[in-house]
Amino acid sequence: MQVPDAWYVVASSMEIGRKPISVFLFSKKFVLWRDSAGEIHMQIDACPHRSASLSLGEVVDDCITCPFHGFRFDPTGACSLVPETGRAAPNLKVETHEVLERNGFVWLKKGDNLPDSPPWFDELSDGLVSYQSIHEWPTHISRCVENQLDYAHLPFVHRKTIGRGLDVSGTRRIDCNDRRISMYVDVENNDIPTIQFIFPNLWLLTIRARKFFQFIAFVPMTALQTRLYLRAYQGVITVPLLNPFLAPIFNRSNSVILNEDRRVVLSQRPLDTSEAVEEKLFPSDRGIDHFRRLWRANTGG
Repeated sequence: MQVPDAWYVVASSMEIGRKPISVFLFSKKFVLWRDSAGEIHMQIDACPHRSASLSLGEVVDDCITCPFHGFRFDPTGACSLVPETGRAAPNLKVETHEVLERNGFVWLKKGDNLPDSPPWFDELSDGLVSYQSIHEWPTHISRCVENQLDYAHLPFVHRKTIGRGLDVSGTRRIDCNDRRISMYVDVENNDIPTIQFIFPNLWLLTIRARKFFQFIAFVPMTALQTRLYLRAYQGVITVPLLNPFLAPIFNRSNSVILNEDRRVVLSQRPLDTSEAVEEKLFPSDRGIDHFRRLWRANTGG
């Protein structure tokens, strides 16, 4: 699967506990697991012996153990134990990738000419409370991203929810560079970008002058499947005891709105917008047009 070089979210930190988990990224299957020090490791989810999924195994002595024959692999990918011989087989290795845990996510660095840490939005400070939901859409990441860069659809797709009575006529300020897109949709707070996007996979919506935020990390699982990590951040009600009550309210509301988008987005063809050469874009689509230009420039498409 061809995607731009960037830092990509692989999973959220809360998904990785004592048991290994399996994830898809770039059409490959990986296993994520924590050692006794809490460090996360990422390896191809296939034992090099007989190709069984390592994610079905367990972590023993800071090694991932194959569920099929008990082969153990350390964080470097080397086989530390073959049970039938009772010895290590250091030349038997599982492909391993270094990951970084930041801001409640596990990140993979794809490419060499990138910063040492993943990008983030300054607005999402440590004092905010967040609520997370996870969604998977059977379409290309480009369709998912472009939907979130399209403010003109709000009164139509979301006419019964967040788009009710919304006027999106006229032009809006949209600033673009080689890594960011900023859209000033709220005419009453035109000094604050309503929508921000860090190419190619991080999106932020600012609501009510920096008191509420909606964040999405787009994960290209395959060319036909995208995972969306949706987080609602807020700094108004921060009492920890209320979180168990607020989380389902925020997550339910966000899911309703996102499902309104999903119904329309999954109808769009072609799935990969780099192939959508017959689409005719309008002024409100400037952010989408810039995203497509960046995608082509960074994938050779």
